[in-house]
Amino acid sequence: MASAVLLLPAYLSLVPVLHPEFKPYIEQQKADAIAIPGNLFRPVVFGDGGLEGSVAVISELAEIAPEDHAVLMHRRLFQANQFPFLRYHIEGRNPALRVMLFWQRADAPGVNHFAELDYSGDGPQLHNLLRNEEWRGTITELAVGFFGDLRGGTVRLEELRLEPYRADRLLETAWDEWTAFAPWNQATVHAYRGIRKSSLAYPTPSIAAITGFAMIIFMLAHIIICRRRSDAGSNLRRQRALGLASVGLIGWITLDGFWQSHVIRQAIETVYLFAGKSHSEKMLVDWDAEYYAFAETIRTKHLPIGQQVLPMLAAESVPKAFGFRMEYHLLPEHDARIHGFSYPPHGSDLLRQADARSIKRAAMSQYFILLTSKVDNASGMDFRSLTGQELPEGFTPVFANEAAVLYANSKNTLRDRTRRP
Repeated sequence: MASAVLLLPAYLSLVPVLHPEFKPYIEQQKADAIAIPGNLFRPVVFGDGGLEGSVAVISELAEIAPEDHAVLMHRRLFQANQFPFLRYHIEGRNPALRVMLFWQRADAPGVNHFAELDYSGDGPQLHNLLRNEEWRGTITELAVGFFGDLRGGTVRLEELRLEPYRADRLLETAWDEWTAFAPWNQATVHAYRGIRKSSLAYPTPSIAAITGFAMIIFMLAHIIICRRRSDAGSNLRRQRALGLASVGLIGWITLDGFWQSHVIRQAIETVYLFAGKSHSEKMLVDWDAEYYAFAETIRTKHLPIGQQVLPMLAAESVPKAFGFRMEYHLLPEHDARIHGFSYPPHGSDLLRQADARSIKRAAMSQYFILLTSKVDNASGMDFRSLTGQELPEGFTPVFANEAAVLYANSKNTLRDRTRRP
């Protein structure tokens, strides 16, 4: 504790060096905070809800593709360079509901900039607005967007508060970043940092620095005390080793406590999502649910019995993982493959966009799949708008969801000429 108390003033004095983006805010005259209660926001996109005193209440999100959401907007003129911090008070959030702050600037009217607000439960939290370099100039409009799933509850926007720089706010923001929670995703299998890359400080080096400084303090105190005592040398060495080990253990327990809190919260989230459900139900709430749903639908309703070779094309910049997942979900009944082109070299994480040559080769089969992240059932099956190419003669769209489109040869004259393994 003593080492942390001694290190914090040193850290705050080095803020202009460690976080140079804050330097102009430290040196300028501080403006008064701007408080915006929830009832000053007007609904732009809304499902259901209303006002309760000074609080905006959302009980239902608007069902709009690609994700259910609600957006509340407030017009206010102020200078971004006066307010590096946003204090937001939102009740009723859950891990499946993302909250975004949007803003527009006077020098770019109509252009929305945004930042995602961290989740760590109910109550006020601080957000570092300087994470986004577009937080500058004259702000003309603020909006709060809620995206995802309310899980049967309601969410309450109590207040947004724009606050000028102050040292304690910097420390409070760092703490809120450490204690924020985001559910694990497909990238978590490789690494899980526990906080965002843009956070002010990472827990591991911070706690390591505090622990190391505490060891130095302990050594100095031990040397001073030992000079006044006549204990045997071996006894002093045992005391020193035990003391250093205790300080290190306290540091390790503190750091592990942060990670364990994330693990416990993720375990609660996992139980909520998957416990007591069948395999199919679990797949439909997982991160690639739309790919599983697409594969199940075309397997059971749109493709004939017996293995089909299904060429897959990418309509735009689609991650490799999505192609792999679609291949997986179509097995074993159907042999889906990225067709007509190979994955880009040099470690790219994207599939190459479909071109005329790959489309022509895919059309040699009775069916082919177009992977895309921009499909909606109302208008997203237009092949030319998705690829910039003409749909091969005789093919028509059969089924689409948010993940992909299945095209079939309606004339039913082509046999599958794709080489089978």
